[in-house]
Amino acid sequence: MPPELDTFDCRVDLPGWRLHLASLTVARDRDLGNVMDVATRGALSELKRSFPDGRLEAHATISALRDRLPELGCNPDTTPPCSELLLSAITAAGGIHRGCLAWEFLSMLTIRSAAPWTVLDRRSLRTPLVFRPGETGETLPQADGRFDCAGLPVLADQAGVKASPWTLGAPEALQDLNEVVFLCFLPADLFRSVNPRNHLGRVVWLTWAYRFVFERTCRFREQAG
Repeated sequence: MPPELDTFDCRVDLPGWRLHLASLTVARDRDLGNVMDVATRGALSELKRSFPDGRLEAHATISALRDRLPELGCNPDTTPPCSELLLSAITAAGGIHRGCLAWEFLSMLTIRSAAPWTVLDRRSLRTPLVFRPGETGETLPQADGRFDCAGLPVLADQAGVKASPWTLGAPEALQDLNEVVFLCFLPADLFRSVNPRNHLGRVVWLTWAYRFVFERTCRFREQAG
């Protein structure tokens, strides 16, 4: 095991933000096919109950995240939070993209919380992770091209930018991962009401698709590691 996986440091350099992160490993002794069928159907039913009219931006969490964007010089209609992007994609497709466990899990977390989550390949990370303002020239892949991260909150490791609350990855990049890190990005004043730890624990309990390695919350100027 690489030494980077024995210690896992994360730092928040943006005031007013918190990260909740969990390192998980796939439960190899589980037959996940039927379990995930039931779990994803339940998540879709919850999506329809939570957004009966399809107006995602009216949700309290998504609305609060959108309200942060003008402060960062962004238009919330052209740069919505990644939770809104994923929920829109699920709604448009009429279902959750299947065949990638990490993506299915990410989709269920997003439906339940309406908060921005990301999932990363744990073995590819070169810690420490830092949540900080994006620098000039830093970009992330997006469905419609490269997303300019300059000035926006980003998550980076020693190799560069890994994720952002405003960008959504692709399921193809998450295929067949056995060791993953799920992270939730939230303004501090939303953290208690959203309660990402509760949502994560609930989805793990419902599916038993993953087992916890560790779970932590990281606050501004405090280091989780």
